Amino acid sequence: MSKVRYAVPNAFTSLNFLMGTFAIALAPLDILNPSLHWAGKSCLEWATWLVVYAVLFDKLDGFFAKKLNASSEFGAQLDSLADLISFGIAPAMIVLFSLYKFEPTWFFGHLPLTIGSLCVYVLCAAYRLARYNALQSDLKGWFIGMPSTLAGGILTVLVLLMTRSSNWFGFHFTPMPLVLVEFVLGILMVTDLYLSKLVARQSRLINTLQIACILIGYAFGLAQVYPEVLFLEVGLYAVFGFAWGLIFRKRIEAQVLHAAQD
Repeated sequence: MSKVRYAVPNAFTSLNFLMGTFAIALAPLDILNPSLHWAGKSCLEWATWLVVYAVLFDKLDGFFAKKLNASSEFGAQLDSLADLISFGIAPAMIVLFSLYKFEPTWFFGHLPLTIGSLCVYVLCAAYRLARYNALQSDLKGWFIGMPSTLAGGILTVLVLLMTRSSNWFGFHFTPMPLVLVEFVLGILMVTDLYLSKLVARQSRLINTLQIACILIGYAFGLAQVYPEVLFLEVGLYAVFGFAWGLIFRKRIEAQVLHAAQD
């Protein structure tokens, strides 16, 4: 029975890994065969939703690891590998092929910029995951820098919103903002800014709001509906989470210093 409990979080980590792998495989198929659709969605759109699924599975593996007391070094390493695939490489590939598909002239005219942004994002994701494993085990309630899961989710949902419609909130698909967002998200993953985790609070209202947002995220994500709501959720979490970290930065640094002395 003890071994079975470790299989549960590792199964969700494996699903996360597979979602990212299939997203990478599907993203270029729009270029090779633009007429290829399944259930009314293009291959590129499916790739973005698979990354959303990877986000959901990634959160479930952490949830069950804690609930079943099934954390392990093996699980941590497997989780990092899965996250690099699903939230580092897959989102970068999705951005690359969406730019090639929708703005090929711009793509080839700004190839160094596009490849440079991709490299920054992927390398920052790898660095962030390595730093998390090495340095953050004793930091309770806070992330240092933006988690790769959050960065990958924001980037892929943004691609989905910008490519599924010719006009979203008043602007057409424009490559430069997308590349800039990719670059900024990469940098945010390796900054020393603190981001509040979604943990139980003393306020019942905040706890209720957190649970409601999580349930809405899972319901809409699994059903592949209302990506605007998903983008709003993750965007607001990033903004308010980092703002909270700035407000309590001195207290967090004191906590880190105390942990280091112990």
